[in-house]
Amino acid sequence: MFNLLISASRDSWDSGTYELEKGRAIVEYTDVEISERYKDFDENAIQELKSFPCIFAIENEAAESRVGYITNIHSEVSTVTIEFKFDEKIPPLKRGAIEDLREEIGLGKLELYRTHWAVKDEQLFELLLNKGLITNAQLTASQALESPPPPVSAEGEQPFNRSQVFIVHGHDEIAKLEMASFVTALGLEPIILHMQASSGRTIIEKIEHYSNVGFGIVLYTPCDIGYKVGNLNSNYRARQNVVFEHGYLIGKLGRDRVVAVVKGATETPNDISGVVYVSLDDQENWKEELIKEMRSLQYKV
Repeated sequence: MFNLLISASRDSWDSGTYELEKGRAIVEYTDVEISERYKDFDENAIQELKSFPCIFAIENEAAESRVGYITNIHSEVSTVTIEFKFDEKIPPLKRGAIEDLREEIGLGKLELYRTHWAVKDEQLFELLLNKGLITNAQLTASQALESPPPPVSAEGEQPFNRSQVFIVHGHDEIAKLEMASFVTALGLEPIILHMQASSGRTIIEKIEHYSNVGFGIVLYTPCDIGYKVGNLNSNYRARQNVVFEHGYLIGKLGRDRVVAVVKGATETPNDISGVVYVSLDDQENWKEELIKEMRSLQYKV
C-alpha cells in the first residue's frame, strides 16, 4: 500500500507539515475496506499509515512529485495534520508520472484535480521500478529498505528465531496488515519480505536469508483466477509466489512450523498432504488456532 497526498498549493510540501480537512482524508478515491480501516486514525491505523511510502503531489501534477514518508499524524475533530519527510534517495517524479500510473493504481477520473489523501492498494516501489522511474540502486539505498539483519549465533549460524514470524502474502494488503498486527500484538516481529533490505540479494536469496524463523504463516487469498485447460469453471487461487514460498518454508522449517491461513473460497494445492489449513473467518477463530500452533513450538504467546 501507499499514501497519495495531493494538494492545490505549490508550497504545500515545503515546510514538513501539512493540514487537511478530515473529510478529505482517506475517504475519497480509496477502497471502502481500506477507508474503514484508517479513516478514524486510531493508534494502530496511525502506525500502519506511517509505515507506507507516500507520494506528495500538486494538483494536475503542476510540479514534480516527491516520494517519502509520513512521520507523525495528529487527528483533530475536523482536521488531520501530518508531519513528513522526503526520501532523498528517491528522485523527484517527473510531471505526468502519476498519470502514467493511472491504470495500475485505479486513479479516479478527476483525482489529480482534487486536494485529498488517498490510500492505494498497490506496491509503490514495484510500480516505480516497472515504469523506469527509479532504479534498483536507488531503491536499495532508500530508507524504504532499512531493516536490521536477522540475529546470528556465536557460531556464525542463523538459528530459528522464536521472536519472529515469517508472513507470506499475495495482493490482499488488508489481510497482510491484519496478520502483521496480530503477530505484533503477541509481542513478536512479523517478517514481511518486501519490507526487508535487499542488500543486492535476489528474491530467492532474500527468502533464504530472512526465513530463519520458528514459525511461518502463509496467506491464501483470492488474488488470481485459474482453471484446467478445457475446463470453463474457474476458481480463485493464491498468487504463484504464495504457493512457491509455502512449499519452500515447509522444506526449510518443516510442516509443523508452517500454517496456511485461507480466506474465502480460495483453492489450495491438493498435492501437499499433512499441511495445516486455517480459515480466515470473520469471528477471528483463526487467532486462537495460530496461538495454539505457536505455543506447541515453544513460542511464548
